[in-house]
Parts: sequence; C-alpha cells; structure tokens
Amino acid sequence: MIEGYRRWVEPRAWGLPNWRVVTWFPLLAVLGSVLFIVLEISGTSSGAYWMSFGTGTDPNALLGGPRLIRSDEWLVQQSWIISQSRQGFPSVNETFPGGMDATVLMELPNTDWSTLFRPHMWGYLLLGLQHGSAWQWWIPALGLVSGAYLLLVVLMPRRPLTAALVATAVWLSPIFQWWYGPNSLWPTAWALLALAGTIWMLRDDRLWPRIVWAVVIGWLAVTAAIGLYVPFQAPPVLIFVFCFVGLVLNERPWRKGRLRRAVTRLAPLLIAGAAAIGVVVTWALTRSSVLTAVQSTVYPGARSDPTGQLLNQDPTLLGIAGAPWGQTFSTVGAPTALGPNPSESATAILLAVFVVPGLIYLVVRAVRRGSRVDFLDIAAIAVLLVVLAFLLVPGWDPVARLLLLDKVPVARLRVAFAALLPLYFALVVRRVDEMPSRRLAIVGGISGLAVAILTVVLWRELAAVSPAVLQAARLWPVAAVAIVATVCLTFVPRAAPVAAGTLLVASLVIGAAVNPFYRGVYDLNTTHVGKAMDAVEKAKPGTWVGVGSYLTMALVMQTGVRGFDGVQTYPPEKMWHEIDPGDTDEQVWNRLAHVRWTWGSGEPDFADPQRDQILGNFDACSAFAQKYVDYVVSDEAPPARSCLKVLDDVDQGATEMQIYRVVPGVRKGAP
Repeated sequence: MIEGYRRWVEPRAWGLPNWRVVTWFPLLAVLGSVLFIVLEISGTSSGAYWMSFGTGTDPNALLGGPRLIRSDEWLVQQSWIISQSRQGFPSVNETFPGGMDATVLMELPNTDWSTLFRPHMWGYLLLGLQHGSAWQWWIPALGLVSGAYLLLVVLMPRRPLTAALVATAVWLSPIFQWWYGPNSLWPTAWALLALAGTIWMLRDDRLWPRIVWAVVIGWLAVTAAIGLYVPFQAPPVLIFVFCFVGLVLNERPWRKGRLRRAVTRLAPLLIAGAAAIGVVVTWALTRSSVLTAVQSTVYPGARSDPTGQLLNQDPTLLGIAGAPWGQTFSTVGAPTALGPNPSESATAILLAVFVVPGLIYLVVRAVRRGSRVDFLDIAAIAVLLVVLAFLLVPGWDPVARLLLLDKVPVARLRVAFAALLPLYFALVVRRVDEMPSRRLAIVGGISGLAVAILTVVLWRELAAVSPAVLQAARLWPVAAVAIVATVCLTFVPRAAPVAAGTLLVASLVIGAAVNPFYRGVYDLNTTHVGKAMDAVEKAKPGTWVGVGSYLTMALVMQTGVRGFDGVQTYPPEKMWHEIDPGDTDEQVWNRLAHVRWTWGSGEPDFADPQRDQILGNFDACSAFAQKYVDYVVSDEAPPARSCLKVLDDVDQGATEMQIYRVVPGVRKGAP
C-alpha cells in the first residue's frame, strides 16, 4: 500500500508533481463549490435583515448566524448587487442622481467588458441573483485554496495530502474570513498561484504548460488588480516580487547561457504580464475621471501611513499575535485588547514569524554541508523582514512608499502573514525532507517553546485587560496547543502531515465559525415595504429619500429606485449639486461613505459621525425636498406632517415603516 502511494505521488523527471497530484485537490474543491452553488448556499450575512423583517427562525439560516459587523458585505455590496439586478446590470448604476460607476471599487455585476476579468461575478449574469450570490462566495475561495495547494505541491511534490490540509487552513485564516470578499481573497490567490507557475515554468522543458500557466496568471492578475483594495493587494504582490527575484537568481543568470535560458523559460509569463498591465492601464484610462474623484476624496483619499506604527497601535501585541483567541468565539460588543471590533481584530497564524529562526538555521546548515544557496529561501526571509520592519522600525517612509506599504494600515498588513504561511511551511518541510536529522526535533522544540511562552505572556495580558474575551473564547487552549504543535512538528522528519493536521485544527477552531451557511440572499424587494415601494414607483416614478435607520438606506439601494440614500464610493457630482449647491459641506460629503438621513428642519446640513458615515437632516418643506424629492420611506415618525402625505403604513416583523409623498406646503410658523 505504501509503495503504491509512493508510485502515485512520484514526481515527473524534472521534479514537478505529476498530473494526479496537481489535479485531485483542485477538482475536489471544484465539486464542492458546484454543490454549494447549485444549493444556493454561501456565507453571506444578509440574513441580518431577518432580525428586522422576520418572525421566528430564519428558514434560510442553515448553520450559524449573520455577522452584523460584516456590513460591507450584507448591507453595502449585496444591496448594490440587488440594485444592479433590478436595473439590468448596467455599467453605471442610476440610483444616485448622476449615476455611480459600477465597475470601480464595489465588485458589482455589470455588462462592461471588464467583467470578463471578474469570474466571481459571472454567476449573477448567467444564473441570477440567488445562485449568483453563492457563485460569488465560492469562486474566490476556489482560487485561494487552489493557489495555495499548487504552490505547496510544486515545492513538496510528494506531499499532496499535507498540501491540501495546509491550503484549507490558509483559506480559514481569520483575516480572510472576517474580511471575506473577492478583493480580499484574489490578490493572495494570485500571488501564490503566480509563484507556483513561475517555479513550474523555470523547470518544465515543454512550451504548452508554460503558455497555460502564463495565460492563467496574466488573466487573474487583472482580476486581482481591478479589485482596487490596495491594503490587501500590496502585501501579496510584494511577496511575489521578492520571491520571483529569488527564483530567477536560483537560475544563476550570471553564468554563461543561464540568463538566456531563464528569459526563454519565462517569456510567456513576461508577455502575459505585459498584456495584463496593458489591460489594467486601459481599464484605468477609461475610468480616469472616477479614479480621480476617488483619489480626491477626504476619505480614503491619498492615504499614507508612516513606518513603525505597530507598537503605537498595538502595544501589547495582542492584536497581531492574538490568533488563538480569534474573534470567532467572542461576541463581546465593546472594543477589546484584540481590537475595536471582530473584523479589525482578525489576524493570521504567525507561522512564518515562528519558524523563520529555524528556517535560517536550516539554510545555514545546508550551505555548510555543501549545498548551494537557495535564493527562494533568502527572498522569503527578506520579505518577512521587510514586513516586520514596516511594522516595528520607523524612519524609512520613502522606501515604504515605493513598496506601497504606506497604503496598508497596520491591521490589514496581517494579510501578509496569511500569504506567507503556505510558503514558509513548504520551505521548512522541504529542507527537513532533504536533510533529515533527529537533531531537528531540538530546533522544533525550541521554536515551539518560544511560541508557548509568548502565548502565556499574551494570555496573562489579556486576562488583565480584556477578561471578557477569555470567557467568550472558550476553545482558545485548543487553538494555542495546535499552533505550538504545528511549529514543533514542522521541523520533525516525516511529521509534516501531522503538522498540517494540527495547523488545520487551529484554523478550524479560530476561523471556521466566522461566517454562516445561508441559502440564497435576503432581498428586501420581497418584503412588504419593498413591494409597497415598487407599487408606488410603478404608478408614478420619482426620486426617493430614506429617513431613519440603515434599513431605509438599504431599501432605496436594493429597490433600484432613483434616490439620495446609499453607499457612495465617490460623490456623484450631480447629486451633491442638487443637495448642497453651494458646496458648503464638501469636507463632509466628499468621501467614501454611507449617505443617510434623519428628520430635521431647513435645508440639508450634514455631519460625519464616523469617517465613513454622512448623516444629513431632511425637511420635506425645504427647497431641496420640494424641487428634487418625490417620495420618502421612513421607520421614524416625522416631527410634523407638513409637506408630507401618507401613502402607506407597512408592518412586518419588528419593523414599521411609512411611505410618504412630498407635497407643497408651508412650514408651521412660516410667514
């Protein structure tokens, strides 16, 4: 049996994994994704609306419950996606007066040519809203686990089971689960896949595999780039660039004929890279006015963070190194020592940091024994040191800006450790397999002991400053022990499968319960108030304002009507000219933000209670309302009914809403 398995995993002549090893796990992931898509099951938290409109148990909540903190997914993106569906998937969504470009920042389904490079959006166009939601959820996941797996088996061709376990653990990283979305998963998926492809192309003598790899890498490079969320793009790209240089140096280009050979092998990739850059530049040029508007906002604007800020923002290191406690278990609403909320607290298992001293020892040992320097090891160590230097060492801001690290907030830079996890696991195991020794158990024991000591120190600190987290995260000892075991076993010969298993246990404990299993997506157009708004709009189309809670904003967005509520990626010029013709509140509304309204008196006046929130006062008798607003939907009673005529009063679940028509009138007390 053992001999049969060895034959099954035997690498090809040039040291690359055979087709069985390459395909079995990605095909398994494809089958799983297809099953979930057919059943319309995803991890959306849009079931949050059931809390307002439903009664009893949500029949579509199959496992777990919605995560309200993930409002960027269920409130923002899903609302705009449903709006796109209602409007026929246009390139410019017409809800805001003047429209909003649906091809920039929001990852929305549309019929623009750039959708060819957004495979996660195809499901909406081909299968409709409900299946499309599941498609959007699982396609980026498929890309991430496949990219991680392929990198692992290219570096460890005889260890497909180990690679599958580690790849799954990468996907379950808390930083991915709490920030789950195409623009957070694709950049890391691309970087890992591109590294695997680069190694393959440098080794394989055949042309057609190199062309296939180049096409896939180039196409997904565009996918990752046009997501336009730099905090999750810059770290994986930096890792790829460092490691790509290391792989090229491994070809010893300074020797006669070696540079030409490397360039020839990589020519398809270089051509694909140039083509990808051309596509991205074309995409950007055709949206230059929108991109300029985004860059000109007050928030996020042209943000640039200084170096060496980790200890200022996370002095106890509980935020960055608090993976054992996660936030999967913690339902603590108030800020904790881990972070201000579960999403901002999300981190990754710092395997790369924990094993890098041992990897350095393995590299030095190999060189002393006559092995040539492997520049991939050197590059991996170097890029980790650069990331740690950005976090800990101030004073080199110009270089950090050149590397785009200044665009990455400290908490988001944790994605680098998730991307480095499979690379470091494979590099250590590969070195251990090449030169096994019982003494390596000592290296593993010392590394594991250091992690155990760090965990105890952090536990004592957490018990002192945020004991509520410990009470909520009851399974943290399981995660902590699993992480320590992983670090130890990674250095033990023939223990890699067990190390991968303990790593997966840690990831399951920390990240598996973050998102629910939910059937379909909750569409507010199916609610009583959504249907009432549709009836009013069909009778006489008009422009709407939602006044009150976030529900009214979501209704205006999801119904696809023309309105002044929603989440803007940049301020539509026409809309804000109508609301604030004198631009007196430009510093408030010129930002990426939720645009909401509350009842007030007089012309619109705006405040920014949070940097991504714009709250305006609405008076139906104001000149703005009388000229530009036809209907109001509200879940709060107005202070007066002047200039408002009730069209409908709708109750559903715990929510009562009124629909008004704006009518001419005179405010009480006016001359």
